[in-house]
Amino acid sequence: MFRTLLAVIALWLVPLSAAAVPTAEELHQQLERVRAEAGLVALGAVVADADGNILGLAVTGERRNGSGDPAQPEDAWHIGSNTKMLTALLYGRLVEQGEAEWGATLPELFPDLASGMDPAWRGVTIEDLFAHRSGLAPNPGALWFLTSRASKASLPAQRSKLAAGFLFQSPRGETGDFAYSNLGYMIAGAAIDRIARRLGQNSYEDLFLSMLIPDGEGWGFGPPPEGIEGHVRGLFGKMKAAGKGPEADNPPGLGPAGTLHVPLAAHARLLSRFLTPDATQSRLLAPYPDDASHYALGWGVTQLDGFGRVYGHNGSNTMWLSAVLLVPEAGLVVIVNTNSYTEEGSTAVNALSRDLVALYAPGG
Repeated sequence: MFRTLLAVIALWLVPLSAAAVPTAEELHQQLERVRAEAGLVALGAVVADADGNILGLAVTGERRNGSGDPAQPEDAWHIGSNTKMLTALLYGRLVEQGEAEWGATLPELFPDLASGMDPAWRGVTIEDLFAHRSGLAPNPGALWFLTSRASKASLPAQRSKLAAGFLFQSPRGETGDFAYSNLGYMIAGAAIDRIARRLGQNSYEDLFLSMLIPDGEGWGFGPPPEGIEGHVRGLFGKMKAAGKGPEADNPPGLGPAGTLHVPLAAHARLLSRFLTPDATQSRLLAPYPDDASHYALGWGVTQLDGFGRVYGHNGSNTMWLSAVLLVPEAGLVVIVNTNSYTEEGSTAVNALSRDLVALYAPGG
């Protein structure tokens, strides 16, 4: 059910052409053209600078296919695996407060599980989880996806059981090798659940919202409770709205790996802080385990012609698609979202992200 798209994509390497910064109407027209050509239900984009100023924001299309209800600028969008960079950020903020440590190993993160862990896990660190180098499988498995929505257990209990189930067995992959893993972020979330309880919070989700999003700003977990809906392919390929219930997203236990929703402007303002990174954010942006890697801690890393090193990530639960592009040399963060995932739409979203960098870069 869960699909995730890495930010390191060949489209980024295509040279960018200079153009004038669009007016609000021109940006809207550009999005509408892309949306119509790619057959997307709704499309939204935002561009922000390092101070969190919104340089451009536009949405087009419908909240629900065929409804005639237009998407609105303040609507929240599901961002899928773009949650990962923020899960890593949450852990980093806990380190700053003395509540966690970089380099913590799995036995240190899970002292209650340490005695039963397979010895192969004992040297795996929190960084290995965030960089997809732990040796864990990509996902929890089909049975978990089929049964977890009906579970009466709390989300921390579900994730703790999942952690024990995998860590008491030998790794599926080689520790140190890159293998994209939603499961790795869920287990990192289980470690944060333990810290949350120590701090008087119920779960990773509660701690995330209280520490990183104290003002709310429309952030939340799961499908947006109002406004835009995600879509799946229905009969004869027509996009069908997925609704707002449990089936409109992955099971909630997957939260640390990718179930956040957020309005465009609020998302851009938070990510804009990575353009002038503090010590924690710099650590998260550093390729791991060394400069040759194309992935950091929750961020893809690549080069963009004319802009040097850039960072990004794509996220999708197969009903939505969110693309993030952080361009430090231009002082820009660009986010492009749609509520209908298709391969054609993915290509269009990534191309639009690249085009917006060219349009809004200083002197472009």
